[in-house]
Amino acid sequence: MTGRTGGVQRWLILGAILVVLVVAGLTGRGVWRQIAHLRHLLATEAELRAQIQHEQNRRQQLEQELRHVSSPGYLEEWARRYGGMVLPGEVLLVVPDSASPTPDQP
Repeated sequence: MTGRTGGVQRWLILGAILVVLVVAGLTGRGVWRQIAHLRHLLATEAELRAQIQHEQNRRQQLEQELRHVSSPGYLEEWARRYGGMVLPGEVLLVVPDSASPTPDQP
């Protein structure tokens, strides 16, 4: 009987080792998946941090532009530069573009 009991014990030990190896393999596979996922998350985080920095810089530029266009002198500056307007008593002087030919030139 000891021969048969020893054979059964041997199979039980081999079965237990096989179960341990399968569990370890599945656990290891899950660990590698988690590592790959973590790497992906870290790369995404770096991209988002760069995008946040870009947007913060853009916000500062827009706030500066808003301060400029909200200043008291901006309306007059725009009217003179782009609107072709002058204050009462001033004369608007328009200088023709020298690249365009005049009727006197051949």
